[in-house]
Amino acid sequence: MEQSRRYAVRILWLLTVVGICQHVWYWPQLPPTVATHFGVDGRPNDWMSRGSGTAVLLGFQVVFPWLLMSLVWLIGVLPNSMINIPYRDYWLDSDRRGATLAWLGGFLGWIAVATALLMIVLAHMTFRANVGSGALENGPFLVFVGGYLVVVLGMTALSFRRFRRPVEKSE
Repeated sequence: MEQSRRYAVRILWLLTVVGICQHVWYWPQLPPTVATHFGVDGRPNDWMSRGSGTAVLLGFQVVFPWLLMSLVWLIGVLPNSMINIPYRDYWLDSDRRGATLAWLGGFLGWIAVATALLMIVLAHMTFRANVGSGALENGPFLVFVGGYLVVVLGMTALSFRRFRRPVEKSE
């Protein structure tokens, strides 16, 4: 799973560059005041200056995914008592700790990638609303947020499967 984490890190770097390019592309097209929050009807209900609005969106695109990725390092230095997984004593035993932490690293890496993708899509939709009709398209918004939730719930189910009750061997 260490290799899986490395792939996730590479993809996350690529998505970080894509997010920055996205902001560079849209910056000259944006009005001086941009809508940054939208109601359930898709109409804007909060605004910021162009600089502040794009900085906040870029912050979400970069900081959240990399914060998730930094948890990979953090769990490696935490004592077992501070890592919350089912059957912790078994899965973090010295014989299994390395493999467990590698799996968690890959898990968090792919969650970070999914989060980065969602943030890029949401920023794109926000920028399009600001340079176009002024309203956020609710249909695509719900599809992408729903897809993200399916991915996160699926990954969570995989983690419960991975850290299921250990089979006790009878001697």
